[in-house]
Amino acid sequence: MIILIRHGKPVCKRGGWMTREQLINWLKAYDGAIVYDEPLSYAEAKEKIKCASVVLVSSLARARHSASLLQPLSPIEEHKWLNEAPLPQPPKWMKGVYPLWMWLILLRLLWFCGYGEEPYTKTKQRAMKAAQQLVHYARTGTVVVIGHGWFHLLVSRQLRRYGWLAKKKKWAYWEAVTLSLTRRTP
Repeated sequence: MIILIRHGKPVCKRGGWMTREQLINWLKAYDGAIVYDEPLSYAEAKEKIKCASVVLVSSLARARHSASLLQPLSPIEEHKWLNEAPLPQPPKWMKGVYPLWMWLILLRLLWFCGYGEEPYTKTKQRAMKAAQQLVHYARTGTVVVIGHGWFHLLVSRQLRRYGWLAKKKKWAYWEAVTLSLTRRTP
């Protein structure tokens, strides 16, 4: 069994209007943010993690802090290959002041179009390798991954190609998506 858990809600200002420079600072703050400690929000995830043979976690602060709040009994392994699909830096030609949500949509669109250090195609390749690693881990027991919404989405699509199916596919904060093998993997 493979369980993908999205990190908790980051302690980071959301919303507001920003310049390009303010957005760059916000992105750095977001990547370094811990999460709110709301036990009622992560009760289901805390139950699911109890069955883990191993817990894998992204190296970003919000995922690591989420793992510490869930207090798994099994060992935790931190891996950069589980990090979120990165947003590109806003191009210098993007001038003006925009709402945060608009900046994030524009940057994600640029990411899909191949802009950034790790654009969509490269992130998709990383997700494919991550899915293969998770299948390998799952051969010896239940693997729990504490990570990020976009990257979990890409990994779960690849796992589906390998015969792993999820009952639900919701990526809200603290959401735990359980995938079970329905056919033999390559």
